[in-house]
Amino acid sequence: MSELLSAYLPEFIILIFIILNLIFSLFSNTATYKLPKWFSILGIIAALFSTIYLQIDPEAFAFNNMFLTNIYTVFFKILILISGFFVVLLSRNMIREKRDRAAEYFCVFLSGLLFAMCAVSSINFVSLFVSLEALGLTCYLLLALNRNNNAKQLTFGYLMQSSVVSSLFLMGLSLVYGMCAQLDYSQVSLCFSQNQSQILLTFALILMLCTMFFKLGLVPFSSWLPDTFEGARYPIGAFMSSVPVLACFGVLSRILMTFLNYTFTVKIVLAFIAVATIIFGSLSAIRQENLKRLMAYSMSVQSGIMLLGLCVFSVYSLSSVLFYLFCYVFVNMGAWAAITLLYNSAKLEKLEDLKGIIYHRPYYVIAFTIILIALAGLAPTCGFVAKLYVFSAVARSGFMYLPFLLVALISSVIMIYAYWRIIRAMFRRIETEIIIDTHVISSKYILYACAVASVVICIFADKIIRLCQLVAYYM
Repeated sequence: MSELLSAYLPEFIILIFIILNLIFSLFSNTATYKLPKWFSILGIIAALFSTIYLQIDPEAFAFNNMFLTNIYTVFFKILILISGFFVVLLSRNMIREKRDRAAEYFCVFLSGLLFAMCAVSSINFVSLFVSLEALGLTCYLLLALNRNNNAKQLTFGYLMQSSVVSSLFLMGLSLVYGMCAQLDYSQVSLCFSQNQSQILLTFALILMLCTMFFKLGLVPFSSWLPDTFEGARYPIGAFMSSVPVLACFGVLSRILMTFLNYTFTVKIVLAFIAVATIIFGSLSAIRQENLKRLMAYSMSVQSGIMLLGLCVFSVYSLSSVLFYLFCYVFVNMGAWAAITLLYNSAKLEKLEDLKGIIYHRPYYVIAFTIILIALAGLAPTCGFVAKLYVFSAVARSGFMYLPFLLVALISSVIMIYAYWRIIRAMFRRIETEIIIDTHVISSKYILYACAVASVVICIFADKIIRLCQLVAYYM
């Protein structure tokens, strides 16, 4: 038990609070709908503090060496739990409307955090597949929480597409097992180091990565993004744009570290996918009028930029992606807090609804503008440092990646215009009768905290980058 807790303590704590919420749901009523929320916050905070006691040197293993705990997995678990903490706070108004399903919602939500952390710690393809599919199942259930017909249709479409990419993962896994008769990352890597077929390895690896591409919204698996996000509730959109992204990049980095030395073709394929995603996402984002659809394409573009950094795999490029993810958690959550605040307080969800809002709530607009500047990658925010760090890692990798870098830079400039459209609408000199509710406390303070964090991270970027380099080195 001591060995299990030394590697699995945060997950064990989250599991305990899932069970507590399940028990509470048997006796709860609409008058006690707030208690599951506080159970969830307490569980996430306890899990965050428990990461201090995890054994990271030497590395700790659990479940017959299927799960690993080291400084790399702890880094991702902390980011996942921080994202979960923000989403719980953003869920305040949604749970007030659905009081009879509050305990059910938080059980599913905490399960998503649990499976995301399990996916990051997995070093076996079977445990990885189970964790990713269970994470996908939580996304289906959370999307289905919105009972209108449009949301049900979009949830079913998301489920069908996810089932297809899951079958591709199993097909690639069957090829790997057929060639190596092993499912552990280390054993499969050892097998391919002994002159196994590079063509089959490349084909199998691309098939398995399709599941991650789908959850990250990468081309050609991004068609579900805008409609699904538009049909989801705002906290669910915040969850899907953060927790699965963190889990998938945690998994993707480890898999690429294991196999990229044996197949050069995958690097080129990943670079093409990354650039195509940035181009498609940027061009699509500038045509959106709905804020949730725009945030969906924003997630896709950010994922493409991080994938471009990963495909030139090195300690420097991995540390740049880790720093980008660290910044992305706060900036993305700040953006979702802003649009959640606007919707909950005044039902504003389209660009044209934001015209002249600067004259009603200037502090909200200034904080939201800082977040948008960070998403665009402009100074003086952490987004500028993160993009600079990733693009410099690609530039250092050699002349072969310079065309990809050039296209990515041009597309990133196009994406800046998508964020500028929001800023321009908020600063329009026009008379409106918008009334912003000042009592939506959770979203308001998350917005302010993330706006401040985006500037503070930029100031202390060198220290955080050194931490990310340490995490990447001991991956």
